[in-house]
Amino acid sequence: MATLLNPYLAFGRQAREAMNFYHGVFGGDLVVSTFGESGMNQGADDADLVMHAQLTTADGHTLMGADTPPTMPQPNGTQQVSLSGDDAVALTRYWEALRDGANVLEPLVESPWGDTFGMLVDRWGVLWMVNIAGEANGGASGGASAGTTAGTAGADEVATEGGHQDSAQQWYQEGAQPDETAGHEDTADQWPADEQRTDR
Repeated sequence: MATLLNPYLAFGRQAREAMNFYHGVFGGDLVVSTFGESGMNQGADDADLVMHAQLTTADGHTLMGADTPPTMPQPNGTQQVSLSGDDAVALTRYWEALRDGANVLEPLVESPWGDTFGMLVDRWGVLWMVNIAGEANGGASGGASAGTTAGTAGADEVATEGGHQDSAQQWYQEGAQPDETAGHEDTADQWPADEQRTDR
């Protein structure tokens, strides 16, 4: 027997758009079912909303999400997802894809703890933390070079556990400030107010 632990993201009425975007970022198979198809809609307006979406990638990662009609409990606070490991090529490729329309809080560069770390809030208000292990922490190459030389080339595997995300979390919670010069901040002004979840 086995168990599975994975993120389950809640969206107001944008789950289909968001999950299609993540499908483009990570690849794999995306299965979507609506409230209407499941006979669980509370009204005509809910019928086409996503009751459950599941993205399963070739690397074995699973990301789930759903819409949250007004009749359901609403998400409280910022939703966060961590991507970490020592595959600089794959992690940098994911980072570059996630940057599309995002608000970059910290660019993907060498961090104080020796890894390459970046943090952004995507267009749906989900905070993504990407941590690439430096050489001293088990990575293939150290520091910012892992992120800057990897480019956006493809890769077969990426780890989403381990690494040094605990250090990143501690650094973030102790007062790291958004980098106002990192690209894509200007897109934040174009988002609806309820999607700008950059507060802590």
